[in-house]
Amino acid sequence: MMSMTAMVVWRRVKVPVFLAGATLLFFWPVWVAGYRFPIGGGDLWGQLYPVWSYIAEWLRRGVVPLWSTRMMAGDPILAEAQYGLFNPLNWPLFLLHPIPTWAVTLRGMATLWLAGVGMYAYLRHSPVWKLRGAAAPVGALAYMFADPFVAHLGHPQFNDALAWLPWALWAVDGAMRASRRIPLAGGALALILLAGHGQASLYAALVVGLYALWHALEGGGGQAMPRRVGRLALVGVLAAFLAAPDLLPGFERLPYTERALVPFELRRGYEFPPQMLVDVLSPAYHGRGMREFWPSWNRVESAYVGAAALYLAVIGVASGWRRRRTWFLLILGALAYLFALGYQGPLYPALARLPLFADSWKTARAIFVLSFALAVGAALGVEALGRARRRTLLVWGGALLAVGVLLWLGAPAWTARVPGDAQRLRALTGLRAAALIAVAVAALSQLRRRRWQGVGLAALLLLELTAQGAWAELEPVSQDTQPYAAAEAYLHADAGWFRVDVDGAARGLWSPAVLQAAGFEVVQGTGNPMELYAFNQLYWAVPYKGAPVYQLFGAKYIIVPKGALPGGDGIWPVFLDAPALDIHLNTNAMNRVWLVYNTVPVAGLEEAYAVLFAPEFAPLSVATVENGPALHGAGQGVLEVLAYGPNRVRIAVRTTETALFVLSDIFYPGWRACMDGTLTPLYKTNGIFRGVVVPPGEHSVEMDFFPPSLRQGLGLAAMAICVIILGLCKRRCRR
Repeated sequence: MMSMTAMVVWRRVKVPVFLAGATLLFFWPVWVAGYRFPIGGGDLWGQLYPVWSYIAEWLRRGVVPLWSTRMMAGDPILAEAQYGLFNPLNWPLFLLHPIPTWAVTLRGMATLWLAGVGMYAYLRHSPVWKLRGAAAPVGALAYMFADPFVAHLGHPQFNDALAWLPWALWAVDGAMRASRRIPLAGGALALILLAGHGQASLYAALVVGLYALWHALEGGGGQAMPRRVGRLALVGVLAAFLAAPDLLPGFERLPYTERALVPFELRRGYEFPPQMLVDVLSPAYHGRGMREFWPSWNRVESAYVGAAALYLAVIGVASGWRRRRTWFLLILGALAYLFALGYQGPLYPALARLPLFADSWKTARAIFVLSFALAVGAALGVEALGRARRRTLLVWGGALLAVGVLLWLGAPAWTARVPGDAQRLRALTGLRAAALIAVAVAALSQLRRRRWQGVGLAALLLLELTAQGAWAELEPVSQDTQPYAAAEAYLHADAGWFRVDVDGAARGLWSPAVLQAAGFEVVQGTGNPMELYAFNQLYWAVPYKGAPVYQLFGAKYIIVPKGALPGGDGIWPVFLDAPALDIHLNTNAMNRVWLVYNTVPVAGLEEAYAVLFAPEFAPLSVATVENGPALHGAGQGVLEVLAYGPNRVRIAVRTTETALFVLSDIFYPGWRACMDGTLTPLYKTNGIFRGVVVPPGEHSVEMDFFPPSLRQGLGLAAMAICVIILGLCKRRCRR
């Protein structure tokens, strides 16, 4: 027999263990059939994995990289929250180098489990719900395998924000009851902000804010009201301070990104179509996943939590419609739907020009809040069935049977407008599966043993969600994991300091992201909309690879499709043994650092471009400097690279005349330059690069990156931590 201690421990861990098993079941094609997610690699493998590998590599060397030297001409990775430098869920990966693919896959799965455990704990222990039996596990299953999670398996930072939401709501419950729990609530809300996806974090934080406001008002007026509002304000301030090292650099980066260039009038298009409401019943109607989605509009996530959960949510809302918590759930779901409609609805147009909303206009992603409301409603439905009388159960069973019959008979007419035989058959099958599930829920609701009723409903929901979602974002793993191993070995054999470029026609063959993950510094980015627009504008404006301006990038090798012609004079094939691509050598490529003795002062980027794109431009002898000095000399110099890393560059310079030292890394706020230990001006050179004026003689030029926004953020976070520690010490002294 189990001891009392073992029984207590088992009671506490049995549901998390069950949810872990449910997660393994949901992803059985990954473990059993050798599949991976998401389809096409998504942001997970195309944008995040190369940066994660870079961070892990430098952490192994004892350096926390704030800047990446591997993409474009450098990138402030600390200021792009999606890279997750401050996201605690990424830190276990950063301790591994090289990061194995199984660890990345496990990290994506673990987020769903974290969401399920948080939802269970919230529904089970929150004073708002206090659900017993199988009700809370059913709500957890409905939430953790909802379509927003499945659709964003390639965007783990999005799922992180969703996963922390129920934890934050539960922590807010505690903060409302006791001031000592304010730090916990602030920390949970900070984790949402640190998740790394601006839209998901904003929408989840708004849910927490609305929940806290409802909490404050629901408790009634009187003297307790200011106390409750004060506690909630402290939670918000504490969360903002704790997340400040991530938020402040992110706000600083935003004006320099591609997204900032999108005119306000064009900030739309990712809105939830009203026609997709049917997908709450069956995601097969419009096709789930990249392979099956057939409508002409942008593929967006639905609010699907399982047909069984939907039926249970209707029962839960109808059974508790007199309770204030039910009305809060209804209002929350309605607001989420109206907001997700974007400009098609009445809510978003009133908010569109407000700060944050104007920069995160993809409103369809807010539909996850409706999924959250439906999952809670499903848990309420299980509780309602468990407490209902026999006559009420018969009524609900009859209603569900009627729904099943109507769905089965009406499915052909409902799917008549679906184009294509395959799509129509898939939609018809999905709706009829929803009809059968209605019958199954009706049958399970009639079980006399409430325990078996709950277990049966949980099993039915898990099987439905697994059958509908397990394959949605999966694809088989390629058997040839290193198709260009010989080409990679050829590039690695060159011990020089250079960059690799990928021709636009070859990006689908050997992507810049794969090259970055392999350790190469690549001229291009990974397609992230938050990339620095100044670099992309210059790079994509280059007319051909033989142009003088192209040589500024230091691209010694160019990946091209098999048999492609060289891009200009001085470029020729050097490696032809790869199956679908060739490697061309660019003999015109400049070194990554050089000296020029003639400068052209310019006032801005347009004037610099006029010089750079002129046919007679000679990058080895002339450079533009924004608001810098005019030099007209003909000296000689020698450069020695002493250190080059993510946060620091150190070069020894020896020159006979005053020269401009040029580094082909992008100019960005936060970089500062020192010469012989003394601060010196850092000039924007050749439009986007960095330059330092060096007088005659021998000097040491150093550049370091530690932006003031990060200093301020760390200071605010330290203040918050000190307040928490002082509060704990004060409470202990009182005891």
